[in-house]
Amino acid sequence: MVDFYEMIYKRKSFHLFRNIGDEKLTENDLQDIRTTYEKIEALYSDIKTDIRIVSSDEKVLGRGAEHAIEIYSEKKDNYLMNAGYIGEMLDLYLVSKNIGTLWFGIGKPEEKEYNGLSFVIMILIAKVDSPEKFRKDMFKSKRKLLGEIWEGEQIPGVSEIVRFAPSACNSQPWFVKREENILKVYRYRKSGRIGIMPSDMVSVMNRIDMGIFIRFLELCLQHENYEFSRELFVDEGSDRELTINAQFVL
Repeated sequence: MVDFYEMIYKRKSFHLFRNIGDEKLTENDLQDIRTTYEKIEALYSDIKTDIRIVSSDEKVLGRGAEHAIEIYSEKKDNYLMNAGYIGEMLDLYLVSKNIGTLWFGIGKPEEKEYNGLSFVIMILIAKVDSPEKFRKDMFKSKRKLLGEIWEGEQIPGVSEIVRFAPSACNSQPWFVKREENILKVYRYRKSGRIGIMPSDMVSVMNRIDMGIFIRFLELCLQHENYEFSRELFVDEGSDRELTINAQFVL
């Protein structure tokens, strides 16, 4: 059984798939990815999603990736957050199988629609020949200081770990306010463009990022044996500095 929490420490974004060995993903590997995806618990069970795995033979992916996992969804409230939530569980599962990953926000699919669903985002993947080629020390990664993303009493084993969730252009668009036993999770919006993201794509990518962050937060809380209830709020992509996305009662 995969320890998804431990994979947080191992995963890294392979911005270039270089020096990863000569192993290749087999058809059995790809079928395992499809089977695993179907078993992943979604943030919203009523939002239909699907994946399409495209090989580098079908499309020039660049960056040395073997395949792209394209995530598709029907467009409902918080479908972007839902895609990020599901995709991150798949990401961590792939890491457990020594498959390198990269959330590729600028990727363009050949098919914008698949099985009646709309393209959301892709994850580039390639087989890596050794676990040593993944992250050795997560804490050396460039992340915001804890005080920049967390207000109120910290939770040991949670507050300092959730900072390492991946995000588009490393924008880290999350902010948590703790009020006694309540955690309020906000999408933080910085004005203007971020990195190579056009300004009109920032809220789209960052709503996907928030789904990733919420999954990280849940994994950390579960690892520290916290019981919690969760309430989600619709995020329509407002340009407000803080938009509430979720509330956890511990």
